[in-house]
Amino acid sequence: MQKYGEFLTLKIENMALQHHQSTNQDNASFKVPPKKYGVVTVASGEGLINAFREIGADEVIAGGQTMNPSTQDFLDAFAKINAQHILVFPNNNNIKMAADQAAELYKGADIHVLPSATIGEGYYGIGSIDRDNANVEEVMASVTEIMQSVVTGMVSTAIRDAEGDQVTIHMGDYVGYRGKQLLSDSPNRETATKALVERLGATQRDVMLVFFGEEVPQNEAESLVADLQTQYKNLEIMLNNGAQPVYDYIFVLC
Repeated sequence: MQKYGEFLTLKIENMALQHHQSTNQDNASFKVPPKKYGVVTVASGEGLINAFREIGADEVIAGGQTMNPSTQDFLDAFAKINAQHILVFPNNNNIKMAADQAAELYKGADIHVLPSATIGEGYYGIGSIDRDNANVEEVMASVTEIMQSVVTGMVSTAIRDAEGDQVTIHMGDYVGYRGKQLLSDSPNRETATKALVERLGATQRDVMLVFFGEEVPQNEAESLVADLQTQYKNLEIMLNNGAQPVYDYIFVLC
């Protein structure tokens, strides 16, 4: 939704500048009072992990579509954070169960698992946390509302033939999708990617983050963004080297 775009962009930029707190301690060695909010999230790829840390995540658990973290991974992450409330962003519905189980087991803080189903929802959700608001229910409600306004699309290589509502997928092609909805398919990565961005409703959005994956050359990603910026003149596009596996591109629109 456009009403969030400018606000979230400024918030994210400020968070990236301000997030310098060290988290290389465990609860047994904390000598300062706990802060109000801590954040745990899940991501895969050095660039994406760094992006989440810059936006305000205290701990980023390595994991994603093909590598789901365990309940113990979450418990270990919780134990490294000195906070009264720990907000958890799983960023994948398949990961939420492990996060929920860890939340029930952990006793060192109040754990709140947010319904982030995608990298985009988690990224904007973390960036929108009002850490000055002492009412955790209000904070969670605001974060959830903002996450619901975010659209995330991905491009990857099809591992088998499949039928979608709008496209037919051929194994080995590049496929673009949002959630479980298949939106584009082409033997050419650029063609599939541009078709996906169009079907994600880019003309109705203010800001688009682009994370390119480990298999995508930077010059290719820069060329793509230049073309998209020409096509969508009113859209602010920010390119990031996510270095993520599985996905050639992740697009986050708000």
